[in-house]
Amino acid sequence: MPPKGKGSKPPPRSQYFVAIRDQKIDTLRWCLRHGGVSSRTEDDAGHTGLQMAAAGGLTEAMELLIENILKVGTKDELDEPDEDGRTPLMMAAYNGKLGAVKMLVQKGQAPLGTKCDAGKTAMDYAVARKHDKIVAFLKNPKAEAPPSPEESEDEEEKQKGRVFRASMKLTNAGNEQENVHKRKVEAADALQAALSEAPVPVWEEVKAVLKETRRELSLRGKQPLPEVVVDPATWNCVCLHELRIEMGASFTSLSPRLVNLNALTTLIVSNNALRSLPDCFGALTRLRNLEAAHNAIEALPESLASVSGLQVVDFSHNKLSSASVLAGLTELVSVKLGSNALTALPEWAWESLEHLGTLAAPNNLLTVAPPGLGCLQMLVSLDLCDNKIAQIPMELGALSPKKLQAVRLVGNPLADPRIRRFVETDAPTLVKDLLNHVAKNGFQGDEAAGKGKKGKGKGKAKAEKPPSDDEDGPEGSIAEMLAALNASGSDSGEEPEPLPAAAPAAGKKKKGKK
Repeated sequence: MPPKGKGSKPPPRSQYFVAIRDQKIDTLRWCLRHGGVSSRTEDDAGHTGLQMAAAGGLTEAMELLIENILKVGTKDELDEPDEDGRTPLMMAAYNGKLGAVKMLVQKGQAPLGTKCDAGKTAMDYAVARKHDKIVAFLKNPKAEAPPSPEESEDEEEKQKGRVFRASMKLTNAGNEQENVHKRKVEAADALQAALSEAPVPVWEEVKAVLKETRRELSLRGKQPLPEVVVDPATWNCVCLHELRIEMGASFTSLSPRLVNLNALTTLIVSNNALRSLPDCFGALTRLRNLEAAHNAIEALPESLASVSGLQVVDFSHNKLSSASVLAGLTELVSVKLGSNALTALPEWAWESLEHLGTLAAPNNLLTVAPPGLGCLQMLVSLDLCDNKIAQIPMELGALSPKKLQAVRLVGNPLADPRIRRFVETDAPTLVKDLLNHVAKNGFQGDEAAGKGKKGKGKGKAKAEKPPSDDEDGPEGSIAEMLAALNASGSDSGEEPEPLPAAAPAAGKKKKGKK
């Protein structure tokens, strides 16, 4: 049945070729049975459905088309040529579609010796394009032929083996399911036991977590307790995924018992008076979001380097002179380090920061904008304002103006007067102009690059590689493949005969086979 939907539907001929391209087998079957199309129907470029499917390696559609041709058509249709005498087998061989070649030869029994108008066979096309697997197959197609009746007994034994292995797999899956359930029950029992060991909670919010196994706890604006400040039962809430503590100047120290909360994914301890963080983050392996802004932290704990899945960090408005422990984290999405005393950004392997969208380090003592910033192709916002940066590296021009929305550099002693004009208002509309200017006129010196000067060129183009023997479908659009086939010409250096791909199908006469 064709796809259901409101509004007018495209004619069956259009549905037919779309179904081949997208390998929508039900729609393709409907078009052949009830849509008034046949295997000889051509598209606007004059190609039949089988030619189109063979050129793109669309083996699922090919299987149905070959089955239909052998049922209601003639065997000659499997070898139907285009205007230049090229058969579906030649098209598949040219484009390196090994699966399509095998299907045409083994299922459809397409002849191997047919020549196009240029005098080439499918083998010639495969040799010219260096599709070695196809060449080997066409030389000896019987080597991969279906098993003969004499081999059926062996196939029966193999089938029995497959059935046995499948039954064992089901049995193992059942056992594994039981084990999973058992582990879940054990984990739930262990969680309840851990919660029951907590001291009597003082704060109602902590009581609710322990009683109802809540996943979030917010201690915002709470009045501190005498001596301990924070309710001691907080550190027994091992079920927590998110913990927020914002208690102002009274909260000066985060307990090392934080290590108990190893299910945490979010920890927010901003707007306090913390002077340090406990060095226990190695146990918080699930932590993804860490915010500790507006404190008095002077150094980050070394154990942060082992939280490999950390995605969001906010240490702005502290007293940090270094953030080097973040250098090994590659999953970062947002990094905020503003209003500290940093003299350099962490020495990241910039190309590994594939997800970084926000980098903010304003109001620091940075003197260099690293050239590696140009590797951050997912960067949306860059804020380095109010530092001591004089030069902007030309690598920054490699960033995408479609992705990058804001670049803040105001408040730096920028040497290039034009860059100063670009950034003085932080207008997003100037980002594209800024990147274009930096790509051509940015700083190339040793101080910015660290690797000597670089030229402005893009480097040599990569050598073109011949297409691979691909069984998984087209490498580009089928129209491109057919156009490339048309442009191939002969091996003798003769002028290639043009394929009128854009010519209308109506009124065309098809050449016969040679």
